[in-house]
Amino acid sequence: MTEEGRTSPRRGRRNREGEPRTGAEADAGSRRTAPRGDRNEQSLRAGLERFPPWAAPLLFAVLTTFLFREFIFSGDMLFGSDTLALGYTARLFLAEALRSTGFPAWNPYILGGTPFLESLAGGDSLHPLSVALLLVMETYRALGWKLVIHVFLAGLFMYGWLRVLGVSRGGAMVGGTAFLLAPYMVTLVFPGHDGKIFVTAMTPLLFWMGEWIWRRKDLLPPALLGITVAVTLVSTHFQMAYFLFGAMGAYMLFRGVQVARMEGWQPAGRGFGIFLLFSILGAGAAGVQLLPAVDYVTEHSRRAATTLDASPEEARAFSASWSLHPEEAVSLVVPEFVGVSIGGPAWATETYWGRNPFKLNHEYLGLVALLLALAALVGGGAGGGLRWFMVGIGGVAFLFTLGAHTPVWRIFYEVVPGISLFRAPSMAIFVTGFAVATLAGLGVDRLATLVDDPDRQKRTLAWLGGVSGLLALTGLLAASGILFQLWEWVLSPELTGGKVAALEAARPHIVRGFFTAALLGGIVTGVTWGVFRGVGSGVALALVLVGLVAVDQLRVNAPFIRTMDPARVTVPSPSERFLQERTREEGPFRVFSMVQGGQDVNPASFGVELAAGHHPNDLGRYRDLIGMEGSGIPEHLARFHPNVLGILNVRYILWPDAQYGPLEGVEPVAQTRLADGQAWTSVYPYPGLPRARVVGRARVVAEGEALNWILDEEAFDPRTEVILEEEPPITLYENSIQSSVEWIERTPDRLVLEVETTGPGLLVLSENWFPAWHASVNGTEVPVLRADHTLRAVPLAQEGSHRVEMWYASRQLSRSFRLSALSLLLLTGAGLWSGLRGARPRPSGEEGNDR
Repeated sequence: MTEEGRTSPRRGRRNREGEPRTGAEADAGSRRTAPRGDRNEQSLRAGLERFPPWAAPLLFAVLTTFLFREFIFSGDMLFGSDTLALGYTARLFLAEALRSTGFPAWNPYILGGTPFLESLAGGDSLHPLSVALLLVMETYRALGWKLVIHVFLAGLFMYGWLRVLGVSRGGAMVGGTAFLLAPYMVTLVFPGHDGKIFVTAMTPLLFWMGEWIWRRKDLLPPALLGITVAVTLVSTHFQMAYFLFGAMGAYMLFRGVQVARMEGWQPAGRGFGIFLLFSILGAGAAGVQLLPAVDYVTEHSRRAATTLDASPEEARAFSASWSLHPEEAVSLVVPEFVGVSIGGPAWATETYWGRNPFKLNHEYLGLVALLLALAALVGGGAGGGLRWFMVGIGGVAFLFTLGAHTPVWRIFYEVVPGISLFRAPSMAIFVTGFAVATLAGLGVDRLATLVDDPDRQKRTLAWLGGVSGLLALTGLLAASGILFQLWEWVLSPELTGGKVAALEAARPHIVRGFFTAALLGGIVTGVTWGVFRGVGSGVALALVLVGLVAVDQLRVNAPFIRTMDPARVTVPSPSERFLQERTREEGPFRVFSMVQGGQDVNPASFGVELAAGHHPNDLGRYRDLIGMEGSGIPEHLARFHPNVLGILNVRYILWPDAQYGPLEGVEPVAQTRLADGQAWTSVYPYPGLPRARVVGRARVVAEGEALNWILDEEAFDPRTEVILEEEPPITLYENSIQSSVEWIERTPDRLVLEVETTGPGLLVLSENWFPAWHASVNGTEVPVLRADHTLRAVPLAQEGSHRVEMWYASRQLSRSFRLSALSLLLLTGAGLWSGLRGARPRPSGEEGNDR
């Protein structure tokens, strides 16, 4: 025999329906033929299966409700830092557009305007659940409920994945609880990383559908897998999806090899080919989101400067940034070790002493889950293939998260396409967490199989007790100070300044964390000893382990789940209300807000267009124009460069007086004051140029030189000329002309103006240029020129009246939409056809935890 519980390598044991038996079935069969009595094992296993089908959904609903109770039972908003930075504003814009003009292709409200879909500004704007919630409730509530629902689904999907592996209901409930409450997913609520939560929640569902492909002959499983791929991609966190698809591909290769060993290479190749085909169809179904975004990020986004256009050293440093470091690695087991930066409880307040700038989430894997995973490994027995595969993908993902600390990340960076475009290797920790939760579910069942095996009992108890003892010993070293001295000497000799203070603040919590971990380990060891001694039933075992997992992980999650008064984003301040009113009364204008260092987007929620703001994928040329790097201050705006503010149609400045003091030489027209009467923000007028103006002179410069001319205040007068990088298609007489411009229509994707001129000229619009914008003059289509480095210009060939129309029409979006429609039609058709025909069992080699 090649493994315990297996027969010949070409024919696995079958159940009465003719399917290969799962691990649970194989173990049960070996018990029936065992020479010794195994009533204890049978009784324990029966107890683990005694839960009714509704028990798991009910458990997960209760846990989710408890976790988000402050949000669910109030009218508050779920706090997320990125939600406040852009998430709420972008989703509100989408919701309002869907109710009025339809799905928007362009967002004019921040950073001179950006493509809405291509730049991923709306995040999950094509995600069916997210869109549905936006249409039926207030935006600030929809943003919270989509996270609540995904956390619940994460537990349910993990339960389904474990059940398809043959894990008992009790074991699957434990694994599902470990995944539902996983801090590496749940704590992402605080930074507002909804896309990461979405992909993490979809992980067990994708593996579930992949495993199902090997179990059935029909096309329903691959069709569902394709739809799962599509839904994962429209979450728009492509980096997390890339990691997930890599892990999934490795699993399907692993299963294919197993099937080939049992049945030959033809059925293995057929199964893997079906997986690849329907995965491609799934990607095609998400093509309307995926393909335009890839083209935009590589051609137009500011991200190109940190990857494609950077030097090899800069690109590697960018890609390796925000990795885990050795101290974060310890925090996977002892969550207090490295601390966090979120405030609240003492252990989370100014205690982060790691090497990243700050820490707003946690990668804790769960000690109880880790110990159960360890039991699955050291208990031996059937199922070694699957268990060690999970160790493999989990271990590789963990080493990858450490970035430049190990060669694993560098190998992937150099060899695997696409990795060089990403940063933050730490994101891959969810793959490790998924492997741990899977092994934890398998570990519960493994305990049941050891009740009549004294040798393996001793080995399991020795490992569990040894880990608990090691944690207690490390706690003693921490309490004595020796641990910190060794750590600073060996691993963190460069620890200085604020990090030293953070470590000092974290020390008592680290000591307590090690002893808490040792206590939890001791309890798990004691429960395991009781199981081996026949104490309690399978139901009791599952409930106790569920309780331990919940207590262990809820204590870490709690500080990261917070609510806030929605008035913070739904009610304008007096300064914002003034600007909102001026928007209704005046022609189009922009505001430069220096609040939050120029990253402020809140006024856009009230219809105020901003010259700056925050965006993860804004247009690179516009960022050059305003002088902003990363999430820093837009220097050219903050220094009030007259040409820059002028051509960007800035008419008002929203200034944080409380932070920088009032502006000198100008009186505010509106203010927001604190309770003590001090000015918090003030609105100052500024004489920016109109949103649309006609000039009669163009200066043509070499590509890349326009910005230098704009910043030269003596050489460039934006009132009378424009900078181009190509010759205009009309003849200009290089003299000033008289003109008038009247706005007829302004919607996100369409602009209409009536223009009167006394001669040929260029209509310059303070709107970002993008190739999807088209224009016509009096019904005749004309080119849209890139002007003033990043803005638009429309040629007016002659004097007189001109009706200028501009509209957004992306050929890439149109082609991608057709691809998505066709792919979705094929997936739906395959699923419906198979569903109507009915499922037929498909032999596929050994399955479940017997692998």
